[in-house]
Amino acid sequence: MRPVLCGLLFVSALTAASVSDIRSRTIPYSACILLAAAGLISFSPAHLFGLILAVPFFLASGFGRGGAGDTMLVAAASLTLGFWSGLAGLVQALLLFLLFAAADRLLRHIRKRNEAPQSYPLAPFLSIGFFAAYIIL
Repeated sequence: MRPVLCGLLFVSALTAASVSDIRSRTIPYSACILLAAAGLISFSPAHLFGLILAVPFFLASGFGRGGAGDTMLVAAASLTLGFWSGLAGLVQALLLFLLFAAADRLLRHIRKRNEAPQSYPLAPFLSIGFFAAYIIL
């Protein structure tokens, strides 16, 4: 019963964060709280090392290159997954984001529309990567 509850909280929180980030470019605190709650259901002290993965996002948000919501999302998901699984999910997410950005740029070049959007929502990519890491876990 515990793994099912943990999985439902994890997936629903990632979905809520993704939808909110796509619609309004914000990630609600409630989604991050649900992710952290999923981590507390199957808590292990070793999972606290996963919080290290949020440090680069925290530093980037301080320089205006990312949002604090992305930082909280990475920290909460890594608390559930732990360091190594969180790192695997983060690598998958960032590679997927890189492929998306490259494809978008190529399509804009082909269509001769060089106006790039100011930002892309990162939460959907993080959600896909962390979900894949959770399934592998």
